[in-house]
Amino acid sequence: MKGKGATAKNYFVLNTGAKIPAVGLATWQHGGDLCAEAVATALTAGYRHIDCAHLYGNEVEVGKALAEAFESGAKREDLFLTSKLYCATNSHKRVENSVRVSLKSLGVSYLDLYLVHWPECSALGDATDPSWKSASEYRQFSQRLKPTWESMEGLVQMGLVRAIGVSNFNIQQISELLQFAKIVPAVNQVTTALLSPGLSDSGSEDEAGTPRITFRRSRSVHGPMMKLSVVVDIAERHNKTPEQ
Repeated sequence: MKGKGATAKNYFVLNTGAKIPAVGLATWQHGGDLCAEAVATALTAGYRHIDCAHLYGNEVEVGKALAEAFESGAKREDLFLTSKLYCATNSHKRVENSVRVSLKSLGVSYLDLYLVHWPECSALGDATDPSWKSASEYRQFSQRLKPTWESMEGLVQMGLVRAIGVSNFNIQQISELLQFAKIVPAVNQVTTALLSPGLSDSGSEDEAGTPRITFRRSRSVHGPMMKLSVVVDIAERHNKTPEQ
């Protein structure tokens, strides 16, 4: 596996003290041999963060690429692997089983980061509309999020994951989580496009001094920006796609 490791300018420090590469390969919508090839190519190019999820249905293919990298001399400690809790899973036993399935598929003994994929992994509701429609719905979220998060915290204690976080949570949902979390989420990963207003890749610390929760963009290189004439023109001049 070629490529340079992380430097001080291309990673963020999580509230756990761990270093997460600033750029990673998302494996959503990658399947079969194409997925394994994409991961292998990324690792050769210098990527060290691979973002996965049980819901993507391709962790076995990611695992094949990782196995080849390890056979070629790559070290597990030099990689940062993320996966996500399947949304239909919320009991303690199922949370543990879910992460063990991901570990087996990826062929590793631990994950660097494990995320609750969507808020409705813990509560009823529409993923596209995170606002609360009633006090009852809010209580349902709170009551179901707590045992899910406690199970996530248990994974850290068991050594199956190094850090835990959330994905696609809004500020209100984060605030509710912080009311009972013994382990503060290390990351909130949200799907956003480049040039989205009011968003930052850096972490933040609130007025009460809560440890920083790093904000990570997912699928940044997509959306309307890829259709801007200046982006298309540059891509054509270099015989590349707008995303490249």
